[in-house]
Amino acid sequence: MRLITFPGQGTPISLPILKALVRNKEKEFQNIIDRNGPRTNDLLQHIYHHPSSPGSIAVCSNLLYQLYNRLSTERLNKIPTILLGHSLGELTALSINSLFSINDLFKIANYRNELMIKYTEKYLLAHKMNLSTKFEMWAISSPNATNLANQINNLLQSLKYVTPTISIANVNSMKQCVVTGLIEDLEKLRIECQTSFPKLRITELTNPDNLAFHNNTVLGSIQEPLYDYIWDVLKLSGTNVITNLDYPIISNLDGNVSSVVHFAIEKFVKCSSHTVQFTKCYDTINFNYRIDQNVLCMGPGNVIFNLIRRNCNFNRCFEYSSLATIDEYHNYKSEIANL
Repeated sequence: MRLITFPGQGTPISLPILKALVRNKEKEFQNIIDRNGPRTNDLLQHIYHHPSSPGSIAVCSNLLYQLYNRLSTERLNKIPTILLGHSLGELTALSINSLFSINDLFKIANYRNELMIKYTEKYLLAHKMNLSTKFEMWAISSPNATNLANQINNLLQSLKYVTPTISIANVNSMKQCVVTGLIEDLEKLRIECQTSFPKLRITELTNPDNLAFHNNTVLGSIQEPLYDYIWDVLKLSGTNVITNLDYPIISNLDGNVSSVVHFAIEKFVKCSSHTVQFTKCYDTINFNYRIDQNVLCMGPGNVIFNLIRRNCNFNRCFEYSSLATIDEYHNYKSEIANL
């Protein structure tokens, strides 16, 4: 069994690293562009000008996977494979299953982000708040915590009348989670956390559109339009009749594996406004699957690579995000093949 992972929306694209890769693998990237159509070059140029947009991140990750296919000598379709994406990365995992084109991946990723912007603004207007009011994301960690997300959630339950906008967005490990909420509510949580958790560390994350990521109170209404949009794309592509995924996906929603197309799409859509339960995904990998082939963590960036390396029981895990890490992987495979 082989595991391949894809990063989420908060993963930055390093343009010097990407441009160096495209320059040094020019032949392979030209083959990828030819295979996907001329619009693919336009997408690459968009990435260069807008490296932090959701569409850019999803397309970049998909391109890296296609590069992996071009550079690999093994018959990849013969290796049992399971996919795991973090938040937006789950949409990239759906695209790897050939449900829609790389151009449609770009459109869906950006449409999802537009919905989150729209419904965050609707929430602020409905509660008579100024549109300049900001939702923020904080990563909270404590080395002494046993299950930090549950402990934070219990604390939020006791504070729900004074911190009503806070939600746990990501559970990335037993000792670290990400919360979203209005800044004034988060500051109240900070005070409570500092008295409840020793060696607490809070990191304020970049959130350029001030979105209430994975906050169902604010974003629950994005589910229906997002679901309809994806199915409209599948209908236009003629892939709406496909029932089973080529490569099953471990769902962020509950850590369970989806092999059926409509279940995988439903779970992605629902988790777009619910907590990313990444620790449950680790449990599925560690206890339910024997990953005896490659563990490849597609870029951009190495955030998911580090999470997988620290929380899953693998002897060898590969980052696949730069010229150096990509050459390292393929050199390793060549050495193994020549033994």
